[in-house]
Amino acid sequence: MSKKNKREGKGESISFFNWFVTLIFSILPGVNILFFIITIAGARRQAKRSFAVAGLVLALILGIAAAVMLFWFSDAIVDFLNGVIEKVPQ
Repeated sequence: MSKKNKREGKGESISFFNWFVTLIFSILPGVNILFFIITIAGARRQAKRSFAVAGLVLALILGIAAAVMLFWFSDAIVDFLNGVIEKVPQ
């Protein structure tokens, strides 16, 4: 079996370095949203595009959840921070 046939049987492959860079950009706050949008628009491999869509959906869900929690518990957060400020020695 030739190398070409072996590659076709396994599907599209993406290099280790390509995935490594993708994961580095995925963990940077703010940069990850922009990176996912660019990857969705310009990825040549379906696996990379699917990963970007999943990452974007996850980032949006977590962002919405964080905003809701901040809105819901804002009074408790302010009270906690005021307590911390009062205990700091002058």
